[in-house]
Amino acid sequence: MLLRNSLWHLSGSAVPALVALATVPLLIRGVGLEGFGIITLITSVVGYFGIVDLNLSTGSIRYLSQFHANSEDESFRETFWFGLMFYIGIGLLGGVLLMALAATLLNQFFEISTALHDDALRALRIAALGFALTQLQNYLLVVPQAIQRYDRSAQGEAFFGVLVNVLSATVAMAGGGIEGVIAARVIVSAINTLWLVWLLRHLCIPLQPRWPGPAIRQALTSFSVYAYLSRLASLLHQHADKLIIGALAGPVALAFYAVPNQLASRVLGLTYRLGSVIYPRVSALAATGQREPLRLLYLDATRWLTYLNLAALGLIALTGEEFLRRWVGPAFVEEAYPVLLLVTLGLLLDSLTTIPSLVNDGLGHPRLTGGFALARGLIGVPLVYLGTQLAGIIGAASAHLLASVLMGTLFLVYVHGRSVPVTLADTWRLAWLPALGVGIAALLLVLPLRWLLPPGVPGLLMLAGAASLALLGFALTLLVNDSERATLHSAARRLLPGAC
Repeated sequence: MLLRNSLWHLSGSAVPALVALATVPLLIRGVGLEGFGIITLITSVVGYFGIVDLNLSTGSIRYLSQFHANSEDESFRETFWFGLMFYIGIGLLGGVLLMALAATLLNQFFEISTALHDDALRALRIAALGFALTQLQNYLLVVPQAIQRYDRSAQGEAFFGVLVNVLSATVAMAGGGIEGVIAARVIVSAINTLWLVWLLRHLCIPLQPRWPGPAIRQALTSFSVYAYLSRLASLLHQHADKLIIGALAGPVALAFYAVPNQLASRVLGLTYRLGSVIYPRVSALAATGQREPLRLLYLDATRWLTYLNLAALGLIALTGEEFLRRWVGPAFVEEAYPVLLLVTLGLLLDSLTTIPSLVNDGLGHPRLTGGFALARGLIGVPLVYLGTQLAGIIGAASAHLLASVLMGTLFLVYVHGRSVPVTLADTWRLAWLPALGVGIAALLLVLPLRWLLPPGVPGLLMLAGAASLALLGFALTLLVNDSERATLHSAARRLLPGAC
């Protein structure tokens, strides 16, 4: 079931991510470089208003999963309604604040040309409504995931994810401007929210109104207070660099930074979704006292997620220069490719903390995850500010990498053998070393092709194909263990009856 959920969860964002990348050139063509930078700024400003979210969704997933596993319907309903009322409240609060502060934010903190100022202001005010809808939408989405119905949640994510990107690009190309693009996204969010309400009713989840008792309120609040630290850190990590670059270097420089950043982070986001399905599984195993299956789950998930992250980011590094040239134009190569290399390395280091963080939270230790994540954000923000002042977008990307090295190392050393029920030595020997060793060997094998193959689209496709085949072949021969190989053979026999 875990593999099936992982694949469903991946599918929910894989197609939208590809469509989003494909539509970036259309957005840039429709609204211009400055307009694209302003849309990125608006997204970051709205994201920062998520500071009012205490990350109750993380606690909700844990307790909804636990109550579902133990068939505690009353507690399940109390948990759901507490979270629902909370997210309706913060959606309204954040939306009102954003609406009231829109003009001040644009006039005091960002350098926007006179021609686009009014369009940007209207777009930011429309985005305030989108903030309220997004809070409700994101919470409703965790309910089917908590009961491990990733198939249904993924179907909606895929459909609406594609719709929002296609509609945004269409509006931009039709001359709708920044305001039109943001309005299109808000409309899709409203439709998505209505669909999620229908889905919950269709799944017959026990959601009859129930006032949350003090025990549920206390459990969710105390868990989420520490998980909130991770939320703050996520906001700092995802949006602070863009706000700093937008304020210090302007929307055009931000566009050159955001494009490679979006490419790498979207690809890594796909592999994150594969790993994130272990969170409700960890909660269920912990609730039933199954420690050894939990340990094996941790090591297997770490090994494979590390390999997938290295493979995905390695492919980006190998093909990124030519891809940027063909994707968004030659002007981006000189400015954006060095940023892309730095961002991919930093994201790879960050990704090593993904599974430990999920296990920490699933076992009820959000204080550690949140504390380290917040420290990483607080260290990263001044480093990005200093880096941007000294070296522009290259300095910002370098600062991110430095923060990842420092705080990622400290986190991994501290949690293993403490909150994570596996030692650091075992994690290195049984998960990281085989994954990194096999992946690096496969990438080094095809690296010379980067200079031997002809330039242009044919060479790009051949390089990407050769690297993908090498990574797949090395994984199947050197990384798969005996039980996984038996599972693959069994699956192959079911799919291909003539296979031996």
